[in-house]
Amino acid sequence: MATHHKVLFSAACCAALAVGGFAFSFNANAQTAAPNRVLALDAKQQAALGIRSAQVLPAQVGQLLASATVTTPPGKDITITAPYAGQLSRVLVGLGDTVRIGTALGQFTSPMVGDARRQWREASLEAQNSHAAVQRDQALFDEGIIPAVRLQLSRNKDEAAKAAVQSRAAELSASGLRFEGPGSGSSANSYGSGYATGVLQSPLSGVVVDAFTSVGQRVEAGTVLFKLADTRELQLDIQLSSDKAARLKVGDAVSIPARNAQAQITGVSRALDAGQSAKARAKVTQRGSLQIGESVSIQLQPGLAATDSNGKATGPAWTVPSRALSQWQGQPMVFVTNATGFTAQRVRILSSNDDISVIEAALPAAPKVAITGIASLRALLQKDE
Repeated sequence: MATHHKVLFSAACCAALAVGGFAFSFNANAQTAAPNRVLALDAKQQAALGIRSAQVLPAQVGQLLASATVTTPPGKDITITAPYAGQLSRVLVGLGDTVRIGTALGQFTSPMVGDARRQWREASLEAQNSHAAVQRDQALFDEGIIPAVRLQLSRNKDEAAKAAVQSRAAELSASGLRFEGPGSGSSANSYGSGYATGVLQSPLSGVVVDAFTSVGQRVEAGTVLFKLADTRELQLDIQLSSDKAARLKVGDAVSIPARNAQAQITGVSRALDAGQSAKARAKVTQRGSLQIGESVSIQLQPGLAATDSNGKATGPAWTVPSRALSQWQGQPMVFVTNATGFTAQRVRILSSNDDISVIEAALPAAPKVAITGIASLRALLQKDE
C-alpha cells in the first residue's frame, strides 16, 4: 500500500509541473537531478526589473581564475626610515618623482646625528695620535732606547684606535646620511645646514611611491620617511586554493585581460597559510596598465585538460561574470536568455574569483546570461516554485 501511494504521489507531482509549463533537463554531472526552468519575460518587463544581460564566451581548456597583487620583485623596492629620533627639516622629493642612486630625498636633523659625528671625529683624532706614537716608538726601538714590549703596547693601542674609527664610521654609514659642510671633508652647499643635519639619499633608481611630508614633525627612530621602487620590473603575488596550486607549475601563462597584461609563473608554494591558501609568484612580461599595489583578477593557464573530482573530462566550459551566478537549492545556476525570457540553468563552477567565473554547462550557441536583476529573477523562480 505504501508503495502504491508513492507512485501516485510522483505521478501527481509530474502532472502539476507539466501544467505549470516548466521545461526540464538533467545534468549528468550534478549530484542530484536539477530541472532548468523557463521564466517568460518580455523586453518591457525585463527593463522594469532592471535586468541586463552579457555575452558568455567559451573558456580555454583548463583555465583557472584567481586574484593577485601587483608588487615589485625582491630587492627592487626599499623603505627609507629615520636613522635616529629627530625630524625632517626639509623634503626634496615628492610622491611620484623619479630618482636615481644618490638623489637627495630630504634633510634629516637630530642631536644624535651631531653626537655620532662628534664621536667619529674624536676617534679619528685618537687614531692619528696613536699612529704617531707607534712611529715614534718604532724609531726609539730601532735605536735601542726602548724595549720591544713598549713598541708592542703602542701598536696595540693604534689597532684599538683604528677599530674605534671603523665602528663610528660604520654607524654613520648605516644611517644612510650624507654629510656636507664643515667637518665632512667637502665644501658646504645648499644641503649643508648644521653639524646635526644630514642628507637622506636614494640607494636605487626608481620612483617615490610614498613620502612623509610633515616637515618639522618629530619622529622616532625607525619611522618610515620614504618608500622607493624600481618600477621597470613587476611581479604578481597570487593567492590560490590548494587544488589550484596543485595544477600549476613554473612556466605556466598568466593573463590579466582587464589590464591588457601578461605574466609567467616563476614559483609555486603549496604550503598553506593560516587562511588555508597557497601562494604563487609570476613575472610580468607584458605590463599593460598594471599599477604597483593594485589587486587584479587573473586567468591562469596550467595547460591541463579540465577534469572533475573523479578525474573525468568535463563538458563545455564558459567564462561568465561572477555576479551572474546565483544559488538555488544549494546548487549554482545562471539565468540564460532565450526567445521568451530566461532559463534558470544549473551549472558547475570550475574556477572563480571576484570578477569572473569558469563554469561547465550545456549552453546554446552565442549564449547570454543575466548580470543584473538577479534578485528579481530569483523571486520569480521562487514564486513559480
